[in-house]
Amino acid sequence: MSISVWDPITGQAIATAPTEAQVTTHPLAGLVRMMTLPMLIVCLTGFGIAVFSETWMFHGIAAATVGFVFILLGSKLTGEEDNRRTRIMNAAHAGGHLGGTPLPKPKIAQLAGRIKSLLVLRAGASIPLVLEHEIWGTTRGDIPFWMGLSLAQSQAFFGGPKANVRAGPDTTYGEMAMFVVAYQLNRDTGIHAEIMPEFTTAKGPFDLDVKTESAQFNDRFNIRLREEDGQAVGKGVGSVALLRVLTPATQVTLLELSDTYSARVIVDRDVVFFGGYRNFQTTDHAALQRLLSQAVEDFATAATSFKTYAE
Repeated sequence: MSISVWDPITGQAIATAPTEAQVTTHPLAGLVRMMTLPMLIVCLTGFGIAVFSETWMFHGIAAATVGFVFILLGSKLTGEEDNRRTRIMNAAHAGGHLGGTPLPKPKIAQLAGRIKSLLVLRAGASIPLVLEHEIWGTTRGDIPFWMGLSLAQSQAFFGGPKANVRAGPDTTYGEMAMFVVAYQLNRDTGIHAEIMPEFTTAKGPFDLDVKTESAQFNDRFNIRLREEDGQAVGKGVGSVALLRVLTPATQVTLLELSDTYSARVIVDRDVVFFGGYRNFQTTDHAALQRLLSQAVEDFATAATSFKTYAE
């Protein structure tokens, strides 16, 4: 059954309810997962030897090639990439959401144009966000949302303890979910702003972003007004509107989201985009569904604050 849903890029989209599918297990899948990190080290070491040592250059090239081919082909040959897609579909099904389907390439390009700063690697943000699938639904408070996400194999220690969650058996590997969640507020906030992880070099005369009354929030986030219709929004009316919506309660919520998801935010008038990631030690789609559903509700709490201001 196809249903018309809200979409932050196209306005409206047609989505279908996903069906649960079986995840297949290849006999070598466990070995490939265990060997990914060692082969990454082999690849990087070989590359370094090839660059800095003439004597061992060809040995370094060989080692880098072996490591790169293993990382590139290992998950494909064991069906792990297909299994990740299946787990996303199953998580969407378990959460009662729509979609779970691959993101069309034209839409990926549109997203990159609209929320580029949310996706790219920057000082202060651990990783760039790669989106491969999309899900539609509503929060418990009936706010429409869209989620773009992808899964990647990850070592359990990646991202530090705050970005990890032990959602399954204690293993040395798991998966990392990268996602962007967008909410329709049905109110024009009048705000075009980016709230990003603060640059590590933003000190003294280089610290030029908008400031709140909270030193902790200012140290954690870089707050900038976005350009609207090709004209830079000055630090006048737009800045006042942004600071009014960043109440102490909202700042506390965003700080918590930063701890949990390394969160970053774009407010685009009547749409709010939140980006982040979470590393977890399981490949169980039920655990993935719980984590994604929790992220949707956690970000919705902050999104609601922007809507409340507009009202």
